[in-house]
Amino acid sequence: NWPNKRIGNIRKWLGMCMILTTVAVFFYYTQSNIHELEEEIVLNHSKTSVESDSKKYLIRTSKCRIPDDDPFNEDVKKYFHRETYVPCSKKKLLTYIEKKDSVVTLHINESLLTTYSVFKISCCYSIVHRIVHATKSDDEINFSECAPFERSVNITDSIVMVKCKTALDMEIYSNVHAIISPEHVSKQKRECEWTKKPFGVLFVGIDSISKMNLVRTMPRTHQFLENHDFMNLKGYTKIADNTFPNLVAILTGKTWKQVYEHCDPGKNKLNNCDIIWDKFSDLGYVTAYAEDETAIGTFNYDRKGFSSPPTDFYLRPYLIAAEKLPSRKRFGMHTCAGPESSGERIMNLAKDFAVTFEQHPKFGLFWMNTFSHDNLNLPSSMDEKVELFLKDIYHHLQNTILVFFSDHGFRFGTIRYTHTGWLEERLPFIYIYLPESFKERHVEEYNNFLLNTKRLTNPFDIYMTLQDILFFANESYSIQPSLACPKCQSLFKEVDEARSCKDGAIEQHWCMCTGHSYVNPNRKIVKETAQFVVSEINTFIKSSKEGMSESYLNEKNQSVNFFLLMIETRPPAMFEATVEVAQSRRPPEFRLLGDISRTNRYADNSKCIEDSLKKYCYCDGLLTSIKSAI
Repeated sequence: NWPNKRIGNIRKWLGMCMILTTVAVFFYYTQSNIHELEEEIVLNHSKTSVESDSKKYLIRTSKCRIPDDDPFNEDVKKYFHRETYVPCSKKKLLTYIEKKDSVVTLHINESLLTTYSVFKISCCYSIVHRIVHATKSDDEINFSECAPFERSVNITDSIVMVKCKTALDMEIYSNVHAIISPEHVSKQKRECEWTKKPFGVLFVGIDSISKMNLVRTMPRTHQFLENHDFMNLKGYTKIADNTFPNLVAILTGKTWKQVYEHCDPGKNKLNNCDIIWDKFSDLGYVTAYAEDETAIGTFNYDRKGFSSPPTDFYLRPYLIAAEKLPSRKRFGMHTCAGPESSGERIMNLAKDFAVTFEQHPKFGLFWMNTFSHDNLNLPSSMDEKVELFLKDIYHHLQNTILVFFSDHGFRFGTIRYTHTGWLEERLPFIYIYLPESFKERHVEEYNNFLLNTKRLTNPFDIYMTLQDILFFANESYSIQPSLACPKCQSLFKEVDEARSCKDGAIEQHWCMCTGHSYVNPNRKIVKETAQFVVSEINTFIKSSKEGMSESYLNEKNQSVNFFLLMIETRPPAMFEATVEVAQSRRPPEFRLLGDISRTNRYADNSKCIEDSLKKYCYCDGLLTSIKSAI
């Protein structure tokens, strides 16, 4: 019982010392107020222009106006600089995989041997095996005995590790290869016959990149998308704080709380969480999932992962093996996993999957964290590589829908204390490519989609769109409404012009549709609201209740205001919250709307906690030491 007692003590300690020291207020907003900031704001904010007839919007509907700010405005100029691409190896890869018909061969590129050593080189390969424990996350692998080979060897397994040494027993090369081959798919899927060719779906995602930061850091990528018929969902808004809830909304149509109620990923494996790739697989689609930086994997960070491979090609063991190679980190991430960058490994997997199954229906999710998760500007180092990937894969999308997207904008750091940083954190980029064959076969649906690029949309709509694709593949498929958003619908059906955040199940805290204006943080009501937020945090810590109050609590049409506050606490932490305030009541009534955002980095300060309390907690040196001694 010691760990439980220890966490109880931590909660008590935090409850006593989370004291408000500074209040910084971004905006006070109502339906009619307009975006405006003053120079006197407590934190480092620049003044933005008052709304005028010439102000630009991403979308402008009767219920939603989202500003289209300049990505290079004065707010963010000082935070932006370009990062250079750093190759993971000065040499070309010594080994490579060749696929011909049903035969897969591992080759040594003999023309490169002398660039690695003047001495004779010998190589061997090991099979990488996934290890699964009933109670642990799926994060372990082992290797078979390393079998020597010369020049080439046929491979039947899906992942191999290669090591090469000189005659002096000095290791001069190591790498890991993943094999995506039809031979690793069931015979039933390989031989599946279709009356009409279904559309495949590929998701390629980059963590933490907003619409504006894509333009800033990846101009070549952005230009390629704009020039090659990729359609920008301009009103796409995130529905929750971090990666997991925004991705599972796409994959399940549920909020993270509903997913936990259904299958509790914190205690159980996620194989029974009703993820949509299962539905695609049931119809005969070949499926794949890969994600770099395995320590923070979407389904593994503070969760149990999968007991059995959730997709036909489950590439987590490959990435774990790659991270065991000599690595180089930038900003804490495995940007280089051996002689290849982690991001390029993911893109190569996505391209290999698309090419290998170009003529077969497929569903793939390929997710990159390493060059975007922990640094605002590092994506600029990969701009040319991502552009090249898109150019290559573009020629293999004749019957495939490609979704190139992010989960949210950059969530931490000083840029978040600016108006622009606040705005773009809620507006991830998303581009969707529909092949010509789709436009020809589904004219009405395509026209609706074009209309919806200028409407308020969210991840739940993507979930409903995926169900439409299932229905196109097999009309016996029964489309089910999103549990989290019953009013959400496929992007192939017209989204209501008058759609509000409430209609789209977007909590007020994340909603970008209403105007905002600055309010003096010294006002009594603002200080009272800030104290209420801190009290809510402390109550949450003490009770460990699952989640905060729900949004849209003003059902009686009372006169209320919404305050969006950023507060600094002691111990040092920065939080952002949206509060509904009924000032006409005496005393005023406060209601927290949705989640509380943590806007400064906290991983190093909350290591003593491993549950949902993490972002609210601060562990001092003593408690962290106790943790490491257990």
